[in-house]
Amino acid sequence: MNSESEVSDDFRKKLHCTMAFIGGYIGAYALLNRADVFGNAQTSNLIHVAMSIVGTDFLDLFIRLGGVFLYMAGVTLVVIWQKITKINVHYLAVVVDALAFIMLGFFPKDMDIIVSLYPIFFAAAVQWTSFSGVYGYNCSTIFSTNNLKQFTMAGVEYICSHDKKFSHKAKFYGSVLITYHFGVACEFFVNQVFGIKSSWFGLVAVAIAFVMVAVEQGALSGIFGMIFGVKRTA
Repeated sequence: MNSESEVSDDFRKKLHCTMAFIGGYIGAYALLNRADVFGNAQTSNLIHVAMSIVGTDFLDLFIRLGGVFLYMAGVTLVVIWQKITKINVHYLAVVVDALAFIMLGFFPKDMDIIVSLYPIFFAAAVQWTSFSGVYGYNCSTIFSTNNLKQFTMAGVEYICSHDKKFSHKAKFYGSVLITYHFGVACEFFVNQVFGIKSSWFGLVAVAIAFVMVAVEQGALSGIFGMIFGVKRTA
């Protein structure tokens, strides 16, 4: 089986952007269906944990700590996975995303908001830890703040110095930002018709990502390599 290092970074960029699409889709899903709560990150949840402690709202504290635990469990799983198996973590992330999308479509509209986001907490942590970046750039596929910062910094540096390395960096982060928010836009339109069950349509992107991971890892080649324009290094 070909190793990930034998696949060109240009192909890995395409895979990274596909995962960013998934990150945008699932992030928008949470916002649209669960009272504007962003499930991809824990910052807001941790703030509410602190407020629940000082406000002595222990039921809310318990529920939110469950979300924190699941996020940490997702990170832990990726770390341990790499130590106990040779199966690439990219496979793990895509499968976990698929399971999360399936589960979300079955949750009732009126269930507890934070509990309904538990699958997203876990899946986002696994995806973020598994897909850390390309070309040596640290780049998240589940949220955009640092990506926007890096895109802006690289753009300004290029304007000031005309150094092509900053142009390359800006284009990379720009492409991730675009595909992430394209995922947001797709979820917005699908959600207008299917609501809670719009999560299931995210499985289309997950299936594409799975095929791309299989190509990346050398499990698929031939026509699939041609479709995705795969170039392998020596």
